[in-house]
Amino acid sequence: MKLKKVAALCSRQGVFRLCDEVREGGEVRQWLGDGVALYPLDGLPLLDDDNLCTMFDITEKKRKKCSFRRVEVPEYLCLDDWEQGERCLHDDWPTVEYNGFVVKPFSTREGIVFIQNAYLAPLEDMADYLQLFERRTASGRTYIVAKNGLEITAVIMPMDTIKMGFVDKLEELARMCRLTVNAMEERERREQEARLAAIVDPGQKDLFENDQAAGGET
Repeated sequence: MKLKKVAALCSRQGVFRLCDEVREGGEVRQWLGDGVALYPLDGLPLLDDDNLCTMFDITEKKRKKCSFRRVEVPEYLCLDDWEQGERCLHDDWPTVEYNGFVVKPFSTREGIVFIQNAYLAPLEDMADYLQLFERRTASGRTYIVAKNGLEITAVIMPMDTIKMGFVDKLEELARMCRLTVNAMEERERREQEARLAAIVDPGQKDLFENDQAAGGET
């Protein structure tokens, strides 16, 4: 876990949320996030606003521009290492850029959700073993947990990006891709026909090679 990248996310949003998770026996585990994602602060003493700023070298000037709060973990989030009904997500879709962010789509039981790639950056050092899981709140809202083995390393809320303008852009991109693929297939078909014709007519072969040479020069 790269905690400096967690702090960078919080600084970008101007939001630092320390969340206390009271575990069995009264032990408190803290999480840090920006209101969109949470990351565990394992192996550290309990933090408050002051020593959090000291830990991440947050200046007084920067502190005045940010929101700092220490709260309990929201009740609707399950931070257990395993939850009944959770579902492993597979990385089947390419990332896309939207509204200045690079986002990654995932297929869930309720359709497509998107998370910002930036929220996976603090987990880069465990990428080889990282798995993402879909969980749902009691009200049916989907959220994502990242696990390194059996241990939760992040909780990420999906972006609200499903707008008709975004869908229209994706459809236009898909249409242009189809046109490009069709044009490539047509060009390959014509070249294959020319090669077959060259086998029958050696003169045709010379014309074909000359055409290729001319194409290479341009």
